[in-house]
Amino acid sequence: RINGAGVWMMQKKIDWSRDFIQIHQQLFACPYCHAAIETIDGYSMVCTNRHRFDINKKGTLHLMKQKANEDYDAELFMHRYELAQSGFFNPLLDEVLSLIPKQENKLIVDIGCGEGSPLAYLSSFLEDIPLVGMDIAKEGILAASNHHSQKALWIVADLAQLPFGDESCGTLINMLTPSNYKEFNRVLTPGGTFIKIIPGSNYLIELRQQLYKSNEEKQHYSNEDIVERFKQEYPSMKMKEVSYQVKLTTEMYEHLLQMTPLYWGASKEDQDYSKNHPLETIRVHLWILVGEKN
Repeated sequence: RINGAGVWMMQKKIDWSRDFIQIHQQLFACPYCHAAIETIDGYSMVCTNRHRFDINKKGTLHLMKQKANEDYDAELFMHRYELAQSGFFNPLLDEVLSLIPKQENKLIVDIGCGEGSPLAYLSSFLEDIPLVGMDIAKEGILAASNHHSQKALWIVADLAQLPFGDESCGTLINMLTPSNYKEFNRVLTPGGTFIKIIPGSNYLIELRQQLYKSNEEKQHYSNEDIVERFKQEYPSMKMKEVSYQVKLTTEMYEHLLQMTPLYWGASKEDQDYSKNHPLETIRVHLWILVGEKN
């Protein structure tokens, strides 16, 4: 914004979020009763049944019935953020970007956005498209608001009760997180795009083999059941394989180790071994599944 003296001033996040919701009010719905959003009252979003949702000072909203998930702490999202800033996922995100239809004013939602780095990266290339990042973890959304410029609205929300109206979303992105096909299809516009990213069989294979030295069965991984489930919903689905090697610094390796569920499930002995034997390279192997709502 430019003030009366012609000086550029940064808009407060709470004001940016209020303006965003006012402009795109028709896209949202009450997560309690699914009613339309009737008004923006000050810094609150109010549905026709008078359920009220306040925008906090960070510009985020809590848009679900239950409390936020507190299983994931701020340290986890710090590790995710630092790894993302190293460019670890950029080759994947460049492929995702090529698959997003560039439709002006068609809402894009990153479901399970974590600390927001993937959507923040994509936002640099997406102009005149409303963006929302949502996650059930409050610490993730707080980190997203703290770390990233306000190009997206960050909300705490549940994928089982999306706070969007029927046929309101042009594209849904679902990166390495669970899905709820019934809800996703409800909010997608006809012809809307669902982009789901899942691990390939060789995803972080070097780390998997190291973390499960004492459990050979867990060294192997398959996502065929997820692919089949996706195909049931979108018979004309497309798949794109993404595979690349990443050189790891000691710091990157530590961030990767601390953020991956692979580490959490390993034995104490294998965890200690992996801490003391940092990998120098690692393979990122993923599949991008693309479905279109009929």
